[in-house]
Amino acid sequence: MRILIVTNLYPPQHVGGYELGCRDVVEKLRARGHAVQVLTSNFRNGKTENPPDEKDVARVLQFNGQATDSPHNKKAECAKLMQSVKLFSPDVVYFWNQAGLSQWLPFAAYWHGCRMAFFLSDTNFVWWRVGAWLLNAAGKTSEPLTPARSHPRGEGEKRGAVAAVIRALFGNSFLVRGWPVVENRTCHFCSDFIRQEAVKHGIAFAPKNSVVAHWGIEPAEFTAAPRERWPVKKLLYVGQMIPQKGIHTAIAALGLLAKEKGFSELTLSLAGGGLHPDYEKKLREMPAQLGLVRRVNFLGKIPRAELSRVYAEHDALIFPSEWDEPFAITPLEAIASGLAVIGTTTGGSGELFRNRETAMTFAAGDAADCARAIRELGADRELFPKISFNARLEVRSKHTLEAMVDKIERSLKLETETET
Repeated sequence: MRILIVTNLYPPQHVGGYELGCRDVVEKLRARGHAVQVLTSNFRNGKTENPPDEKDVARVLQFNGQATDSPHNKKAECAKLMQSVKLFSPDVVYFWNQAGLSQWLPFAAYWHGCRMAFFLSDTNFVWWRVGAWLLNAAGKTSEPLTPARSHPRGEGEKRGAVAAVIRALFGNSFLVRGWPVVENRTCHFCSDFIRQEAVKHGIAFAPKNSVVAHWGIEPAEFTAAPRERWPVKKLLYVGQMIPQKGIHTAIAALGLLAKEKGFSELTLSLAGGGLHPDYEKKLREMPAQLGLVRRVNFLGKIPRAELSRVYAEHDALIFPSEWDEPFAITPLEAIASGLAVIGTTTGGSGELFRNRETAMTFAAGDAADCARAIRELGADRELFPKISFNARLEVRSKHTLEAMVDKIERSLKLETETET
């Protein structure tokens, strides 16, 4: 197959696991003999340089974190997509994360007759950008591209803006011909939670072609030499430094345990960065406020190639997410590396974390409950190997990159066969 992937960020320019996972899938599809090109934004993350030779990656789309989309910008961005389609002639245009891109890209691909698929790994798709298009393209509502949730602008202003954009892109004749109605779209969901969110909000997708394709990893890349990790002394967090990840809860839990006997050597390492310097500043102030100086270590952003070493140096992963986590890659890596996970079950995390079976779980935002989970793990010598073994077995059997791409590949083949 010839596959054109359209996504907002692509490594080395990345913020989180969504982009890294996209690259993993791209490389695996190429290894299986598919021709894959990537159309992404010109976003630059600090001083990160793009590889000098990227013949199959076009970094030309405009990235706008404020999500403004002027009529001129819509027309220009859609032209960039259609130029890629013209040059590459893909069998399918495969949309990944669209945050920060023009919301009209999927519409333009449809209107020009492209076969399409979507990989959805963010709850935002339900009501914003891609979700709005899927909802309307399925004939679920009469107004084009109206988000399913409330919008700060008035209804009249919305209708006028939409009509103006349509005229700018396609002329008045489009308004006469009417809004395109399709039966379904091919969607790949990173978890059953995301699939259920789509169903709940009226997003239509093709049952035959659409699948739940949980994120997967290459277990061999995260296999550490076995060692005794109990009693737990070194906790680790890996991920973005943003409020919804609940890192403050993990630090607060350590503050509670520091007052108890048996936890004098317990430390917490935080690996990651983000786009929220104010929040990170507050996190860096917390250890001194809680008497945890030298017990909370800020490792900064760790290159993925070095994560295996970081996992090997720690005993348990703290995953304190407070938002509806779609389905994270980090716990899969930690589990494959032999760590036990102590985490919340918000969103899709509950599809992997089962208390005292594959993880120790606690209530989101509850530092006392987080401390309780750590305490219980430290009090039971048999619990750690049980959790670690069960979770590792599940990752190796269900959450490998091979298993994920198997589902995606079969679905994309069905998409092209169905519309041929």
